[in-house]
Amino acid sequence: MAHYCAACPQPNINLPKDWNKDPEQWKYQHCYIVNGNFSAEQIKMKWPETDIPLTTSEAFMTDSIHYEKHLNSAEKTVEKSACNEHRADNDANKICKHLAVTGITAIACTRHSCFVPDTIVDFQKGEQQMNIDYALHQTLGKLGSIKKALILYDIACQYSKKFHAHVQASSYLDLSLGLKIQWGIGLFHVHGHQDECNSHYSSNFIVGTGQVDGNILKTLWSFLNRISGSTHTMSFAHFQETLDDHMNDSN
Repeated sequence: MAHYCAACPQPNINLPKDWNKDPEQWKYQHCYIVNGNFSAEQIKMKWPETDIPLTTSEAFMTDSIHYEKHLNSAEKTVEKSACNEHRADNDANKICKHLAVTGITAIACTRHSCFVPDTIVDFQKGEQQMNIDYALHQTLGKLGSIKKALILYDIACQYSKKFHAHVQASSYLDLSLGLKIQWGIGLFHVHGHQDECNSHYSSNFIVGTGQVDGNILKTLWSFLNRISGSTHTMSFAHFQETLDDHMNDSN
């Protein structure tokens, strides 16, 4: 029910049969951007037992049941940033008692600004690592035989440190064998980091990235936020399905 990016490399769809023999494999690397949206809130329902979804993980919002199992089993850690102070770090455990959903995080292809299906997760507090872990697990699982991925994230310098350890420790997360992940930070945010982050994570210095600003999701949020006033008071199922419809229209 969801439109995937038609331009991103996809074996057996838009790549030649012998693409994996090409010595320049950087051409087939998938480039993704991760970003949270705290305007996409949903207040707690008085009678949540009456909430009946029409679809489940058939578009962009991921399956709630499996996602909740991951959250319940994930290690709850609060990491002190070794870089400059960042809002995503500082607000990770922010609590809003009247909200069931404090926001969402999305993953989109960096070059073509298309949301990735079945990867959008909701926040229960702030932007915690266990939320992003699941979204990336869902995203990277769609690569198939492609073994290279670039992930642009505003706090990649901190987040990437324990990502693989979290995957290995979880019963609900996995990565394909041989997958190589390159971490980066969008050009708007990287200059707010320490100097060493610029040389290590700036997309200007990552081979095969091309010229990308790494902030395309900010543009996508601008139109999605127009409906936040309506989705704020919807049931959880209606909230998810409405976002699904608008994301599909965007793609």
